[in-house]
Parts: sequence; C-alpha cells; structure tokens
Amino acid sequence: MSDAPLVRGWCPDLFAPMQARDGFLIRIRPPIEGLDAGQVQTIAALASDHGNGTIELTNRGNLQLRGFSLDSARLAGRIAIECGLADPDPARERRRAVLISPLAGYDPACHHGTTAVAGRLQTALLADDRLASLPGKFGWGVDGGGLLPVGAISADLVLQAGQDGWSVRCGEVVTEALNEAQAVNAVLAISFAFARQPEVKRPAHDANITKKVLEKAGLRGCLPSTTPPIFALPVGKLPGHRVGLGVPFGRLPASDFYFLAKQQGEDRLRVTPWRNVIMPDKTMDHPGFIMDATDPRLRVEACVGVSGCERATEDVAETALALASDVPPGCVLHVSGCVKGCAHPGGADMTLIARNGRYDVVRNGCTKDIISWGNRDLPDIRALLSRELKEIRA
Repeated sequence: MSDAPLVRGWCPDLFAPMQARDGFLIRIRPPIEGLDAGQVQTIAALASDHGNGTIELTNRGNLQLRGFSLDSARLAGRIAIECGLADPDPARERRRAVLISPLAGYDPACHHGTTAVAGRLQTALLADDRLASLPGKFGWGVDGGGLLPVGAISADLVLQAGQDGWSVRCGEVVTEALNEAQAVNAVLAISFAFARQPEVKRPAHDANITKKVLEKAGLRGCLPSTTPPIFALPVGKLPGHRVGLGVPFGRLPASDFYFLAKQQGEDRLRVTPWRNVIMPDKTMDHPGFIMDATDPRLRVEACVGVSGCERATEDVAETALALASDVPPGCVLHVSGCVKGCAHPGGADMTLIARNGRYDVVRNGCTKDIISWGNRDLPDIRALLSRELKEIRA
C-alpha cells in the first residue's frame, strides 16, 4: 500500500482507504461464488477488532467496513489478501469488480452457465493489463435472469442472458446475441475501447457516444425495445433452498456477521446489489434481519448520516425509520445526508436532502435533480408522501 491515503472522492478499496468522519473506510469485493464461513468470520473480525464494528452492504455488492485508523486499514488489507478476499495487485483487484446474479446456480430459471461465464470473464479481465487505466468505479456484471429478471443487474458493462446467447449491455445500448466466447471477448474489447478513450471513461447516458465506442471495438449496438424490469427484492424464501435476509439500510454490526457465519455451515453467502444477503434456507430468528418482503423498512434508503460523514447534517437513518410506515408498498423513499446521495444514487419516488434540520424534496428523482419542494419539516414531508403517492396506495 502507498504511504499516503487517497483523497476524498476516490472510490475506496483495500488499497485505497478513504477518510470519513468516523475514521478510514475500506471495501471488500466478495468472490463471484460467494463468501465461505471462514471469510465471513474474517470480515467480522476485521470490523470488530480493527474498525468500529460496522459492516455496510453496498449497491455494488461489496462490503464496506468503517472506523479504521490508517495503520489498521492497511493491516486489514494484508489480512484480507492472506484469506483470499483480495488480489495482492491493486490494479488487478480493481478488475475483480464483477457482479453476478445472486441466485446463479440456485434458481433453475437463471441461465445455467451464469457462474461459469462470470468466472471466465473475471479471469480474462485480470489477465488484461491494458485495462489498468480504467477508473476505479468501472464495473462489470453477468445477468442470468430468472426470478431476478434480465436487466436487474446494473454495471458499466453487463453480459445479459437470452434465448440466443449472451448480449452485452453498455449504458443504454445492447449488442446482438453472441456465444459465450464471443460475448466475453466483446466485453474485453469494449473495456479496452473505454480505457484508451480519455474523453469518455465510462458508458455514457448519451446512446450516440456509446455506439461510437462500440464501433471502435468492432461491435454494433442498438437501443433495446424493453423497459427496465420491475421485480421484488430477494427477501424471504427463494428458489434453490435459499433465503434472502433484508438488512435495514444495508448496515449491520459485526456480531450479526458472526451469526451468519455460524448459520451458513459449509455453504456460501452472497451479497446482493440491493444491500441484502442470500443464505442457505435455515430457520432464522434474529432481530437484525428482515424476512418479510413487505416490511416498511425495505422501502426506505439512508446513508450513514452525521455520525460518519462530514457533509451530512442529520441522522438521516432515524428520519427514514420515522417515515417508513408512511411510504406505500412499491415505493422508495431516499433520505440523504447531503447532495451526494451515496446510499441510493438512482432515482426514487421521493428523495429528501438534509439541510440542518429541514429537508429539500425531489419527486421522482435523485439528489442532483431539480428540487420540487424546499426547506420542509417532517410534518410537511408526511403530508407530501400522503398526497403525492396516494395513487400508488390505492
């Protein structure tokens, strides 16, 4: 590891701890196949023995540990490498950022080759040093569909299963169906096209720009005719003798992670990009986890707030919990401590931005969109929830 920490705003990992109000934070990328019990115990020990005991599940399917000193963060990195939780080369470790359908290998409706394709893709990415110049946040996905339908996995480049093979989704653009080898090679070619194009480092929302990048990679893309899928969060009983455990705000103490390690036995635990975990189906009786997909706490998102972020001004998790029962089923309320919107970068039915005890409100958008109502208190917001989302309640 380098002697100096990276500046705020960089994407943290084991080699690049980031300073926050509650200390340095690091992120761990789980293996594609999931975490075994020993690795889960190691992560819990890192959080409790060297950090502040908090483990967060991120919307990239990673684990974020908080409250480290710079020295303890470096020690945690060395321990994680020894336990097979990271590649010892920083550039290769960044290229391990491959999301996979969390029910791959369990859900019979998920493409049978999903795990193998993900492994083949990650191996190819690790071997291609030409991709070292990609930004740290660049990520890949392998989407096998099933209960969590094709389109559920989001990343810069996603291999999506179809009846005729695998297509590559790049931003808003999708390639034609390819066989497995062609699809993996296509992802490498597109990734390299981004790596050598300084003005466009990641797939843009501008489909024309994305199409030009694909052309440089020798591929053609088109805008899909389908709309993004609507699906239920994987909480409760799931196919393949799995169970999805909801985690309020994706945040849990290390003691809960120790509990999961004891429950999983010889099986694997997977972290989903929806900030919950998928386990072997066993009787789970623990107050820290949500087993009911209709629980109102699953309708609210909130960041760490003032306790861990210097830009935040409120304990937004407390606000979100207070408002959870006012959010109708099928809706999402995002309560953000500042305009960055880290907990839920995408749009929500309603987004609140903390402003020293009051909130700006965005309807159908994210923290960076135009404010719909400014400087509101909690009674105002409850009235807005009742009025603006009443058609969904019905």
